[in-house]
Amino acid sequence: MGYVENGGLNKNEDNGVMEDDMTRNLKTKSLGLESRKSLQDGFTFIELIMVITMIGILVSVALQKMITTAEKTELIAEDMTVDTMRSNIVANYGSDLLNGKAAQFPENPFANLAKVPRGYNDLRNTQPTGEDADADIWLFNVDTGTTPLTVQESGTTITEFTITGFIYHQRKDNTIVKWPYDSNSGVIGRKVIVVDSPLNNEVDQQQRTRGETPEGDVPIQNK
Repeated sequence: MGYVENGGLNKNEDNGVMEDDMTRNLKTKSLGLESRKSLQDGFTFIELIMVITMIGILVSVALQKMITTAEKTELIAEDMTVDTMRSNIVANYGSDLLNGKAAQFPENPFANLAKVPRGYNDLRNTQPTGEDADADIWLFNVDTGTTPLTVQESGTTITEFTITGFIYHQRKDNTIVKWPYDSNSGVIGRKVIVVDSPLNNEVDQQQRTRGETPEGDVPIQNK
């Protein structure tokens, strides 16, 4: 190692030391940048997964709300159809009495309706199948067994409710519901779910878990 006067390093060796220090600093900075870049890439990937997950949740919630809204609309129309039949039966019976005719309730509750529901099939006398081909079908199935019902089962105040037939409706999600009908009294009883869709089964189970009573949980004797 060369020395100059006063014991200092010569210029060449001094420059070499400075170059080594600069090289180490540059390498350190390069490693630091690569490390930060790696961390940034990792956070970007995690954020992407979080965004995809949030989008999936939002889409699921929006789809469920759309399905629920469509189902509620169909249920309202369904209940209005049956209420119209009830009113029509009473109105026609009262009209016959006022006109001095022998008043009697119709054997088929769809009879004499000013407007039958879309999907009504007056030639069909068998229960809907639950297949897509029967979606939104309405029909009346005559019950020759005349099965008696209790007040609770019929959903009325009539103590002697005898089933003479069933009103059937298959919803668009292939859920099948029915209402017992007594042509002796002209009364349409409580709605009963015959076959439920898988989605509704899941929703019903959630309602039972919360202590709520799902639609159609009050059973009656089937045909």
